[in-house]
Amino acid sequence: MINTKGKIICDVKKTEAMNIRHTVIKSEEEFDRLETGWNLLCKHTNSTIFQTFEWNRTWWKNFGDFGELQIFVLYDEDEVVGIAPLFYDRYSFFGVTPYTCLRLIGSKVGKTIDGPLLGTNAYSDYLQFLILDEYESSFYEHLMVFIKDETHFNAMILEEIPEQSSTLAILGKDFSSFGLKAEIKNASKTTRVVPEENGWEGYLKNLSGNERKNVRKSLRKIDTGNDNVFHIATFDSDDDFELYLKKLIELHQDQWNREGFAGTFSQKRMKRFFLETCRKLQKKEAIRVYALLPAATTGVENSAAMAIVMIYNNQIYLQHGAMDITSPLIDIGPGKILNTTLIREAVQSGLTFDFLRGNELYKKRLANNINQNKTIEISSGSVRQVLFGTIVNTTQYMKKRYANEVIRKDIVTKNHSFIAGWYHYSQFLFSRMVNKLKLVLNFNL
Repeated sequence: MINTKGKIICDVKKTEAMNIRHTVIKSEEEFDRLETGWNLLCKHTNSTIFQTFEWNRTWWKNFGDFGELQIFVLYDEDEVVGIAPLFYDRYSFFGVTPYTCLRLIGSKVGKTIDGPLLGTNAYSDYLQFLILDEYESSFYEHLMVFIKDETHFNAMILEEIPEQSSTLAILGKDFSSFGLKAEIKNASKTTRVVPEENGWEGYLKNLSGNERKNVRKSLRKIDTGNDNVFHIATFDSDDDFELYLKKLIELHQDQWNREGFAGTFSQKRMKRFFLETCRKLQKKEAIRVYALLPAATTGVENSAAMAIVMIYNNQIYLQHGAMDITSPLIDIGPGKILNTTLIREAVQSGLTFDFLRGNELYKKRLANNINQNKTIEISSGSVRQVLFGTIVNTTQYMKKRYANEVIRKDIVTKNHSFIAGWYHYSQFLFSRMVNKLKLVLNFNL
């Protein structure tokens, strides 16, 4: 069984016959006291890196400004057997809060003190509840009571739920007895995965003939015994780790800025969340940063490509990758060389390699297995509720898209006259339209 540090008493309800009770955590102090029990529960469930205490606590610290914790915890006496890490996400207009969502920690949020975040998707690629198998039935019975009794939210929106999750089957059922309706729909983006069970040769066989040839060609650029062009380095001290993170962020931002995009780390809050999470995971040896260096060079400053991966529960998650697009070796494809090397290392080590969310062409080419996450929305289903929710969500989405577009325009027009700047910006818009068409068609024009 799993024990927590200290005893948490808050909004407690009991089922006397079974000694099972649930509580709702509403303060950060109570949140912190859950750490030991939370992570032990992760070890006993089919969790991902995005369910760890480190990820959730750091996310809340950086993005929970306007939210209110509503962490649902199920106990068997004093032992934690289930957690639903929820919070209220409030949408305010001119000092009025007309709409409140109940979401999972790690979801997208309406706003922060700094204004709207640029991302339009959830900030975690997989979100789900943590439940010991033998308590699943009790967990959902208590959670249903909680949902029924709560009157402080307009909708419960659970994003990025894995398609194999029991949550879909149980919370997706008929809520008519509660006067509620549940709707399940596909998440906007899929994740791409390379499973380990078929081995390296099995992986190669599943690729197209042309892609299989390209993968082998890429690996010859790095394998010992060939005229290898590159070698891979990684950090071996805390100081090196910080240098690797700094260089990765620099390359990532430069690459995206040159393509006319703000980049993940353009907002200080996103950068801070990334760095804090990396440092916590590094202490648990759950993260690695790799640099692809030209042969006969040393030092991360010479990186032609970089990648940062998170390692958890027999999975390797590719969190971010970046290339030095000014490198004279860029045409050789350093990003692909690094990715294929990491995939091979993962598969040969018996680990699943997960590209995480995104519809980029290189992910489609290198990974055939698709995970389609789901979104569950539970509400009264009334016309007023649906209309109001649509207006709020559309408004937030448009505000984020507008903020993104202003930054992109500023990047593209920088250091140009007014007329030249708008000419370059129109070229950028056309190029972006073509790239989106490529993604839709999965075809190189």
